[in-house]
Amino acid sequence: MNSFNFFVPTQIRFGTGRRKELKDILPFYGKKCLMVSRPLNGSLKETFEEIISIIRSANIEVSFFDEVIPNPTIDGVEKGVALAVENQVDFVIGIGGGSVLDTAKLIAFLYNENANINWEEAKSKYDDPFAISLKPEAALPFIAVSTTSGTGSQCTQAAVVSDTKNKVTFFHSALFPAVAIVDPELMLSVPSSVTAATGFDAFTHAFESFLGNRVSPITEQMSLQAIKLVVQNLPKAIKDPNNIKVRSNLAWADTLAGMCLANGGADLPHPLGEIIGGICSRIAHGDTLAIVYPAFLKYKEKIAQKKLIKVAEYLGLESDPSSLRNCLVDLFKVTGLNTVLEKAKISNEESKDIMRHPLLINLQPNNSETIVQLMKDSLYK
Repeated sequence: MNSFNFFVPTQIRFGTGRRKELKDILPFYGKKCLMVSRPLNGSLKETFEEIISIIRSANIEVSFFDEVIPNPTIDGVEKGVALAVENQVDFVIGIGGGSVLDTAKLIAFLYNENANINWEEAKSKYDDPFAISLKPEAALPFIAVSTTSGTGSQCTQAAVVSDTKNKVTFFHSALFPAVAIVDPELMLSVPSSVTAATGFDAFTHAFESFLGNRVSPITEQMSLQAIKLVVQNLPKAIKDPNNIKVRSNLAWADTLAGMCLANGGADLPHPLGEIIGGICSRIAHGDTLAIVYPAFLKYKEKIAQKKLIKVAEYLGLESDPSSLRNCLVDLFKVTGLNTVLEKAKISNEESKDIMRHPLLINLQPNNSETIVQLMKDSLYK
């Protein structure tokens, strides 16, 4: 057996009702916290009210930053850090999906008493998912409470934010949450479109880490299980959103896939999807992946046949690389992901900006022609 590494320092508390344990967990991290979320009076109002009540029952003073938007920006992180400094908080807690958790991660990670963030230094310093380096001295502990099943942010060392029209991914082991609460009851109210996008995101994390060069005996088995859970349960969640067993299966798939992503890394769809999402910020991350994946799978059928066949066989499909692509075509139809590109209404100017993006050439210089063609095939179907 070849040597391998596997690292996830997050304490994961998984299961229905586990959010109630925050009362016992949070006092270990201090007496003042910043709660990061979408607007408090939005669709998750009842969830936020319950979590706030639990925080206060632990005699913890809570301040709020509830201005997180889909495809969050560096401006949001700066506002959050300023609030954390102003209120002299001891730790940060994020309640939400990937946009919220990534924003909260960076607020905690880049916290400093001057509320001054050197973004250029951070971009150059924290750009390697597997580097080992010291965390910033002033960084605060971070607690994650996920409300969607797909981003995996509750158990990865990554955080993504937008800088103008570019998405930037930061990596550091200190971006792993100290504690992650994965409570499927918090996911029962997630709309079908978000369920589809985030569920497919979980699939891609597992699938791409399985295809990569850093796959290990641990991540291989976890990836295959996560892939199967998504394929089997995502259509059920669309049809029966209040089915707690199905929601639990998707939450577990998301958690498995997040740990695989943290240790195995992503493949081409993620940076390509981030190019699309950076220019077209209205398009959810999972939807950008759905735009890219049909062309990506055709490409992989030529160069990774054995791995694709292994996934297909694990799913009980024919031992043929194309059977997996056909399986995803069916999944897209059931979940509505097959209409993402049409609904996105990407303009001609946006398409030109995407095709001119320097990352298409710089991502893999020796493979740039293939990558450019892959993006072209994704946009111009």
